Amino acid sequence: MNKTFMSGYYQGVIEAAPATLSAAKTEQLAITMTILHLRHAGINITSIHDFLINDLHANERLVNKYINLNADDLETAQAQVMAIAFN
Repeated sequence: MNKTFMSGYYQGVIEAAPATLSAAKTEQLAITMTILHLRHAGINITSIHDFLINDLHANERLVNKYINLNADDLETAQAQVMAIAFN
């Protein structure tokens, strides 16, 4: 999987996020969704981490918080952010 595709996925999440979310919550959503998507695509955790931090300059604290979570926990984090958007 190339970096252009991976960057596009991250950017797509940001652009499609509900407008009611803050920038921080939008980034949190993008990070969790990108981690989950890339793990499903078979990308190893170290490569995902390095890509998010070094290439996309994502919030390192958030990346480190979510990088080792399982799919259920990532989906829960996403659902919590989306609940904020619609409350």
